Amino acid sequence: MKHKIYYGWWIVVASFFTLFVCAGIGFFSFPVFLKFIEADMGWSMTSLSIAAALSALAAGFSTPFIGWTLDRFGPRAIMIPGACVLSASFLLLSRITSIHQLYVLFLAVGIGMAATTVLPCQTLVSRWFDRRRGRAMGMAMVANGLGATVWVFVTNQLIEHYAWRDAYEILGVIIAAVSLPLIYFIIRGSPQSMGLTLEGRPDPRGEEETSVLDTGAVTAEEPGYAVRRAFGTPSFWLIVVSTFCLVFASSGFGLHVVAFLRVSGLTPGRAAAVWSITAAVSTVSRFLFGFISERYQKRYLASGANVARAIAVFLLLLFVLGFVPELAAVGQLVLLYGLGVGCNAVVNPLVVSETFGVKAFGKLMGLIGIPYTIGMALGMFAGGYLFDLHKDYNIAFAAFALAFLVAGIAISLARPYFLFERVSDSGADGKPEKM
Repeated sequence: MKHKIYYGWWIVVASFFTLFVCAGIGFFSFPVFLKFIEADMGWSMTSLSIAAALSALAAGFSTPFIGWTLDRFGPRAIMIPGACVLSASFLLLSRITSIHQLYVLFLAVGIGMAATTVLPCQTLVSRWFDRRRGRAMGMAMVANGLGATVWVFVTNQLIEHYAWRDAYEILGVIIAAVSLPLIYFIIRGSPQSMGLTLEGRPDPRGEEETSVLDTGAVTAEEPGYAVRRAFGTPSFWLIVVSTFCLVFASSGFGLHVVAFLRVSGLTPGRAAAVWSITAAVSTVSRFLFGFISERYQKRYLASGANVARAIAVFLLLLFVLGFVPELAAVGQLVLLYGLGVGCNAVVNPLVVSETFGVKAFGKLMGLIGIPYTIGMALGMFAGGYLFDLHKDYNIAFAAFALAFLVAGIAISLARPYFLFERVSDSGADGKPEKM
């Protein structure tokens, strides 16, 4: 009998390429554009950082609605409009003549990314997988690291060979051409919508009864905590604190690291190459931690990743101050920060499903998106503002290192209630993760 591939793996493939294009271009290209737009338009780094912050605010404050839509109507209802908005925004960015136009379009970029990237794809993987959720999430999230590696390089090449306006046009076309067919033809919201149960078992209710679920909306059978119950736990608020600190640090650092390296003496090409290699390491890290996360509690892995990133930023500061040679500073950035980024990308959403289950996963991730957004906006703005104020990045990067450390402490204290309940219910036959 011929073995049929579980459709969830096609969901992983579609999520991978959607993330690769929409997140890779939507998020990681702007740090490359920064210096070129600054030189051409004469806008300050603070003004440009505000654009990135507005994008983050739009993304974060739209995530509760996106999470609700995902659970109520299924992923395609939000991902198709999101891809159209993101593509159109990039096309229009090639026509901007004022800073206010940049701000309006970056609001749209934020909404488009929120509707097509991390939240929808993490929700999809969480619904389609259970025991293999870690590896499936890792495979999908590889796209973020690979996207950063590829699109930072491609964006830099497009700008150098054409111009930054032409680069925005080309990237806008790529977003639509790749993401829209994948979302429309492949993405489906849940196994139940196709007459399946988790990881490929036939649905005992039969095809006729499940056909009404084709939108992929959440069914009552999915296990986990309701939103109100999750709110009443200390772990939810520890995850909120950790998320805010982590994203404050990672967004501010990620937006300004290429400019920081250039100010520190690296050429534009070399600075972009260092960040691309760091992203490449994070790509491998995503894949590895997808498997590792199936054996250990996710909160401890996430905590270790946050601490590693704190150390990486601190050592980079020591390089600027003359205490660490350039090769060692760049090398540890690539290794420690790259591994930490990859681990966080895979493990952080798994912390939520391990703590609260998948019943309200979309809504909870949408609500966690609010502190995520505020942290991202503040981090991006703080980096640019503190640079303009002090004419260097030392104070900003010290704040980012401290925030990474706080994020690591907070997430390590978040008790995984749902995991412990499943282990208790499974009794002697259960095979819990290592504690």
